[in-house]
Amino acid sequence: MTKRMPAWSVIATLAAATLVACGGDDTSSTTLGSMTTLPVAPSSPTTALPSPTTASVESELAVFAKVAPADKVLDDANIYDTKRGGSIALSAINEDASVKRHTITINGKVLPYVARAGHLIAYHGNGTARKAEAAIFYTAYTRDALPKENRPVTFLWNGGPGSASIWLHMGSWGPKRLKSDAPNMADPTKQPDGFPFEDNAISLLDQSDIVFVDPPGTGLSTAIGPFKNGDLWGTDIDAQVVADFITSYTNKYNRQSSPKYLYGESYGGIRTPIVANLLEQAGTSGYASDPSGKPAKVLAGFILNSPLVDYNSNCEMTGGKGTCEGYIPSYAMTADYFKKSVKRAGQTQEQYLNELRALAKTTFQATFKTYFNSNGKPNGKWNAYAASPAGQAILNRIADYTGIPASTWSSSFNYTPGPFRGTLVSGYNLGRYDARMKVPNGNSFEADDYINVAFLNELKTYFPDFVNYKTRSSYEPLNNATIRNWTWQRAGSKSSNPQSITDIQAVLTANPDAKLLILHGYEDLATPGFQTELDLEGVNLADRIPIKWFEGGHMIYNTEMSRVPLKQAIDNYYQSPARIADGSLL
Repeated sequence: MTKRMPAWSVIATLAAATLVACGGDDTSSTTLGSMTTLPVAPSSPTTALPSPTTASVESELAVFAKVAPADKVLDDANIYDTKRGGSIALSAINEDASVKRHTITINGKVLPYVARAGHLIAYHGNGTARKAEAAIFYTAYTRDALPKENRPVTFLWNGGPGSASIWLHMGSWGPKRLKSDAPNMADPTKQPDGFPFEDNAISLLDQSDIVFVDPPGTGLSTAIGPFKNGDLWGTDIDAQVVADFITSYTNKYNRQSSPKYLYGESYGGIRTPIVANLLEQAGTSGYASDPSGKPAKVLAGFILNSPLVDYNSNCEMTGGKGTCEGYIPSYAMTADYFKKSVKRAGQTQEQYLNELRALAKTTFQATFKTYFNSNGKPNGKWNAYAASPAGQAILNRIADYTGIPASTWSSSFNYTPGPFRGTLVSGYNLGRYDARMKVPNGNSFEADDYINVAFLNELKTYFPDFVNYKTRSSYEPLNNATIRNWTWQRAGSKSSNPQSITDIQAVLTANPDAKLLILHGYEDLATPGFQTELDLEGVNLADRIPIKWFEGGHMIYNTEMSRVPLKQAIDNYYQSPARIADGSLL
C-alpha cells in the first residue's frame, strides 16, 4: 500500500488523468501505486450515476470521486454467538455497513472500489409471513462508479459445512491475498503465524463486484431468535438462509438489475446449486422496487471450486460402500508428484489425465463391476482372480500408476483415500485437501491445517484496518460443531447423503442460458475431479458444464503456478456467453 496523499490532491490527480486520457489509451500511467486508500469526498452514497459512456478507466475514477460513499468506521458492539445454541435479538441488529474507499491496479488499470462489512438480516417469505432467520456477516468489494445493470455481482462462500468464507476471502479473489505458496511448507512441524500479505494482481474486481458470505454459526453470523444456530444447520435450511441473504443484499444495495453469480467451494458444491435453484424458483418475488426502473435479473450462473455434488458417489463419504473409481486419477497424480510412479513420462498433466481416466474406467471399474458388489465388498470370485496371472497383471498395472503395492490393492482393491494418504510416503501423512503437502506421522496438526493460524491472524487486523469494521466478537473460521450437528438428509429424499445434481438440472431447465463452470485441482483427495466428471456423465451433463483442471489441491488459488491460468479460465467465463456458435460451451 502506498502512502496516502492529501485528500483533494489525489482526487485532483485522478481528475487530471481523466481529462488527459479521454478517448486515448486507458493504460496510461498514474501517480498511484498498486493499492491506494482514497480520501473522503463530500458526496452522498445515493448520488445518481452519470449515464454510461465510452469513457476510459480513468473516467471511472472521476465518477467514483463524486458518487462513492464517504469512509465510515463501524464499531459493532454486538456479541455474535456462533455456538449451536447461539442467537441474537432482531432488535439488536444494525444493518449499516462500514465503508472504506480504495483503488487497485489490475493489468495496468487503476480501479476504484468500496470495501464494506456488516450484517444483513436474511428474511424468508413476504408480507405478513416474513420472518427473520439470521444476521449474516458479509464483506463486499464494489466498484460503485459503474452502472449496476451492467456490473456483475458475485456471492462467494466456502464449504464445510461449518466453514466461514475466510479461505476464499484471504486467499483467492479479494483485493488483498495471503501468499501461502502451497505446497511449500517452511517447517511442516510448525504452523506459521503469518504469510506475505500483498495486493492481489488477479483479483476478481476487474470482472465483478464480490461479496464474501459467512453462513450462520461461522464468521460473525448468527441466528436471530427464536431461531438458534443449530436450527439453521442443515442442507436445505442452510441454502434457504443463504438465498434469502442474497435477496436482502440485492434490495439493500439496489442490485436487482445486476447480473448475479454464485461461487461455492467444497461443500459449496452442494450449497451453491441448491441456492441457485431456490433463487430461480423465487424469481423476483422478494425484490423491492428498483429505483432505476431497469429490468431485474435473477441469476446469471455459478462457479463450483473443488466441489462435491453427490455424497452418495464419493467413496470416502460412504466409507467405501461404493466404487472408488473417482479417486484413481487423483491417486496417480499424487504418486507422480512424489515420484512414486514413472508412468507419466513426458506427458503434460492434461495428457496424463486422459490416460488416467481410461485406467479408472477400463481397468479399475471393469474389475470392480465383475468382482465386487455395489456396496464395495468382494464377491466369492475375487480372491481366486486376484491370485491368477490375469488378476496379478491388473493389480500390478494399478500399482505402477498409484505407487501403492499390488499386495495392498489385492487385499483392499476398493482403496479409500485415508489409507492412501498414510501409506504413499513412508513416515508421513499427506494432506486431504492438498495431497502434495505432508507432515510427519504423529505431528501436532494435519497438513490441511498448516495455513489456519496465519489466515486468522491476518483477518483480525484486516477488518479494522482495511475495511473499517471493528468488533468485540471472535471470528469463527471453522465451526466443528456445525458438521457434527448437521442435518444432512434433504426433504423428500430417502438418502441421508445429500446431492445437488437434481438442483443443477432444475436450474438449467429454468434458465437454459445459465453459465456454469467447475474447477478442480489434480492433487485434491477430498473432492476428486474425476468423480465430478462421472457424476455429470451419469445425468448427461458432461457436455453442458465445462470442468477445468489445474495443478494443486482443494484451494487451487494457493498454488502460485496455477493462479494466472485459473484467473484466465474465470475471465473467459465472465466474458463469454453460455454457449458459443456451435452450441458448445466456453
